[in-house]
Amino acid sequence: MVLRRQATSYVVLEGDDPATYPLKPLYEERKITVQFVDLFEMFGPTQTATHILPFGDATFDTLLCWGTMEHFNFNPVKFVRELRRILKPGGKAYINLPNKASFQNLVSLIFGRFEQRQVDEYFRFEDYSCNGKKVFYGFHWREYTGPELACLFSRAGFAIQSCELMVTFQDHGQLSAARKLLRYGTRLLAGVLPRYGTDVCLIAEKQA
Repeated sequence: MVLRRQATSYVVLEGDDPATYPLKPLYEERKITVQFVDLFEMFGPTQTATHILPFGDATFDTLLCWGTMEHFNFNPVKFVRELRRILKPGGKAYINLPNKASFQNLVSLIFGRFEQRQVDEYFRFEDYSCNGKKVFYGFHWREYTGPELACLFSRAGFAIQSCELMVTFQDHGQLSAARKLLRYGTRLLAGVLPRYGTDVCLIAEKQA
């Protein structure tokens, strides 16, 4: 909604889940076109999968894919190729997602933190219903390191402009001493070794 003021037109692809429907009037109020889609049905291993985004060739100057691809439980190659197809020559895709090699993830693996919680989440959403299907898209099925993400987009035909790491945290209100210490360690380590930052930020261009 902030970016809309800086663009002549703006289109949002929103997840087709009742949880996102209250956003529709907010988009309409700000003249933002929104389409509710199920990317799993488009790109997943289903008989009806088209592997095609609902836009024509060379439609957009800029694409933003922010905190999305980590939720894909399907092969992402055709999705990335589609991003390239709908970009105009010289257009850029800005991609952000969690870093698989983040300091937080490494600490979790070393000390076994969150392993049970992840499985607990599977059971918690076992019967979650979305449009008549027992499916929940909120899990992080696949995170990427910086080199992995750059390789994926490069092999799909993009020219990589930059692939950087940054450190961000969700607002959890009052933090425990352990979480504060982990965040401090993450910032400190990422300052020395950026590879271990929390997020990967990629800029990829469709060359003319």
